Amino acid sequence: MQLPGFDGKQCWGARRRGELLMRHAQRWLTGGLSMMCLGVAAIVPAVAGPFEVPAITAPATTEHHVGKVIWLDLETTDLARAKKFYSGLFGWDFRDYHADGTDYAVAMSGSRPVAGILPRRIHKGEERASAWLPFIAVRDVDSAVSTALQHHAQIESDPANFPLRGRQALLTDPEGVRFGILASSSGDPPDTAATPGTWSWTALVARDSGDEAVFYQQVFGYALLGMPMNSGFERIRLSSDGQARISVSAMPPDAASLHPYWIDFVRVANATDTVTRALELGGRVILNVQRNAQGDQTAVLADPTGARFGITQLPGPQVAATLPSRALSDAALRP
Repeated sequence: MQLPGFDGKQCWGARRRGELLMRHAQRWLTGGLSMMCLGVAAIVPAVAGPFEVPAITAPATTEHHVGKVIWLDLETTDLARAKKFYSGLFGWDFRDYHADGTDYAVAMSGSRPVAGILPRRIHKGEERASAWLPFIAVRDVDSAVSTALQHHAQIESDPANFPLRGRQALLTDPEGVRFGILASSSGDPPDTAATPGTWSWTALVARDSGDEAVFYQQVFGYALLGMPMNSGFERIRLSSDGQARISVSAMPPDAASLHPYWIDFVRVANATDTVTRALELGGRVILNVQRNAQGDQTAVLADPTGARFGITQLPGPQVAATLPSRALSDAALRP
């Protein structure tokens, strides 16, 4: 695959993370296909020099699902350590790239690219420097950005085009949670059941779940379904095309000082075994395995650099899984 050079003239402004986001957009989701050696993390040799991001789907389709999370990036304080952890945990292998003094790794589950990993600078005062960043599908990035700004979002990177990928931008929502929007030029992945080693669900833990749900509804046109729990907390499920896409859960009042955040879930074959393996690899258990009303077994973990993520063991062929509202709220209390 030819890897043409990228345009290094993108400027994200003088914001706090501007320089990082410029490099992020230049190198976001790069690489080609490689095969995974089951149970062993195979690292594909690094490709030096300029590179271009590949398409979301190949071959291209006309399928689009506005509101669906179609890509995730991990911004980490230790790229090598993160790669070793996720390789050992999910069997991901990586294709590595290096350009303009910056490294980027594309995680592969079999022949399917599932995530990008890139270095992140530690800013003074940040409690947790490493974090996963979801990208949500839209048809018109500029229109979505305009709508988000009208509803009190802030932009971190202006819309930018990538020849094979499409058009994307980075924003923060009214509570300061970062998210990406992406209009894929090759169509969106189909709504099929997640397979082990791929993403199955995305949840937002917010200070005000109602206001945050309404914000995302305004930007992505979601239908909202509130699900109050006996504990007094609420989980709001956001859907499009008849499919649940993300959920928003409220933090407990005594966690109001913490920053809201995403938890993205990977499907696994055995949740208990995955938790054990995560600990062996230097990870941390935030919330141990629990079974929800749908029969899903879920847990919330942190990688060795502190990035939170979830795992889900599904009982059957389901597209999405969620953690009970009380569990998500409890997770907000953990350091």
